[in-house]
Amino acid sequence: MRRELSLPFETRGHRGLISVRVVPNDDPWASGHQLVVPDLDAEAFRGFPICTAGLRYHGQGIEAIMGWIQVTNGVAIDLVPNLSGIDPFYSYGYLPTFFDAPANPDHPDGTWRADTFLTVVPDVIRSQVVEPIAAFSWGYELRSGRPDLLDVTTLAARDWAGHRALLETGHPTWTFS
Repeated sequence: MRRELSLPFETRGHRGLISVRVVPNDDPWASGHQLVVPDLDAEAFRGFPICTAGLRYHGQGIEAIMGWIQVTNGVAIDLVPNLSGIDPFYSYGYLPTFFDAPANPDHPDGTWRADTFLTVVPDVIRSQVVEPIAAFSWGYELRSGRPDLLDVTTLAARDWAGHRALLETGHPTWTFS
C-alpha cells in the first residue's frame, strides 16, 4: 500500500516539493476528534485516514502564498465548515500545510475519495483566478463500518479539468484556469 508520496512542482519560477503522508488514525483522542465530535466513540473512528501534505518551496515571501482545493467523490468541494464558503479553498496562505482526517463510521459502505490540488492565485490577492500546480488523490473504502485506506496517487492536469464545472458552479465569481 502506498501511503507516502513526494510530488515535485514548479510555480512562479521556483521549484518545490509536496510531501504527502496518509496514515490510519490509531488514536482518535490524540488526533483531536473529540473537538468536533464531543461524544466521541474512539473505537468507531479508529483506522480512518489522516492526511498531511507539507510543502518545501524555493520561492519566498508573497511568492509562497498558495492554496489547497479538495473535491470529494467528484461531487463536492470540501470546505472548512466555519469559514464563509465564498472562496473555494480548503486552506490558503504562506506555504500552507494540508491536513484532513475524515471519519464517517455511520456512512453506508462505499468509497470516499478526495482529489486534492495545490493551487495559486497568480496575482495572489487581486483577482479571483485559480490555477492548479500539482495534485494527488487519496481516501478509503468503508466496509461494514471499517475503513480500508486507498493508495495515495499522483493526479494529472486533466483531472483538474474534470472538476472545473463543479468548481465554477459552486464558486461562480471565481475563474478556474
